[in-house]
Amino acid sequence: MIKLISNKSGFSLIELIVVMIISGLLVLFGSMGIMSAVNNYFSQKTNSETAYKGQLAIIRISKEFRNLTTVTSGQGTSTSIVYDIYRNGTLETHKLSWGGTSGDPLLYDDFSNNGNTLVDSVKDFKLEYYDAYNDTTPATSWTISTIMIGVTLELIGVDNISSVFTSKIAPRNLP
Repeated sequence: MIKLISNKSGFSLIELIVVMIISGLLVLFGSMGIMSAVNNYFSQKTNSETAYKGQLAIIRISKEFRNLTTVTSGQGTSTSIVYDIYRNGTLETHKLSWGGTSGDPLLYDDFSNNGNTLVDSVKDFKLEYYDAYNDTTPATSWTISTIMIGVTLELIGVDNISSVFTSKIAPRNLP
């Protein structure tokens, strides 16, 4: 008589289906974690670029204001200023202005063209004018006795995260 060998090694259909379901869940949760990490990376990168643009804008404004010689009468307000500056021995008139609406760019105009965007995505921009170094109540407009300008620049980043930059500049070429 012939003996049949029955070998019951291998996986059943139920076991294979369970393994496929578990593998699918692991891939799903793993990909969600990777996507979250990638989104966080790009958000941080954009916010870092926003901070860098804000720092550059404050440095540029500080250099300009440090070297200004006069402010055009009535043109120093809380959101704009028209001033004169000597550059390479030539007197030039410049203007720094913001439209006043969140998202408007901060414009720098040297009156040789229609104005350049100094920085975009501005949430708030404010100029304050101090009559003394220890002045605690700044004015919102330029006067003949102003000796220091306070600048506050707030930029909008990803998810409406704001980056705020402040500086106080004492012009050294005032009469």
